[in-house]
Amino acid sequence: MRGDVLSRRYAGALADVVEKDGQLERVRGELSALADALSASGGFRIMIMTAARSREEKKAAFARICGALGLSAHIARLLQYLVQRKRASLLPLIAESFAEEADRRLGVRRAFVTSAVPLSEAQRGRIVGSLEGLTRARIELQEAVDESLIAGFQVRLDGRFFDGSLAGQLDRIRETMAHGG
Repeated sequence: MRGDVLSRRYAGALADVVEKDGQLERVRGELSALADALSASGGFRIMIMTAARSREEKKAAFARICGALGLSAHIARLLQYLVQRKRASLLPLIAESFAEEADRRLGVRRAFVTSAVPLSEAQRGRIVGSLEGLTRARIELQEAVDESLIAGFQVRLDGRFFDGSLAGQLDRIRETMAHGG
């Protein structure tokens, strides 16, 4: 739990700084990419977590990574600070908390769409347009494909679930029939 509280504090402080520079979206993307790299690379994760590496070695490694990836000075300073405070392991939680905070400040809401087949650009546009009309917010879609839906799609947004799939319709018909409807 302590990591959650700390990650939200770091994320909020970082958001305050980068918002002034108009860099919320850029830093959100950089942090997300860095957290993905951390979870994908066992060596990277071990380098951050291990006590066998000195703070100076970790700082130098992060400086090389930031330079190689062209990451912003904001990210470089955050990483140096986290290493200095022995909190680099919080990076994935900070990235997640920062994404939520940046979305809130930018008025962005994330919708998760699962479809039976990959969506076309036109379908994606209609879904986004409909959701933006309902929410009066900018919508960013995250997509997945699940062939078991047979046809159609499902949307998760702000804890709500909308099922427009054929599998969902068949389940509802089955349920109605089972209860004498």
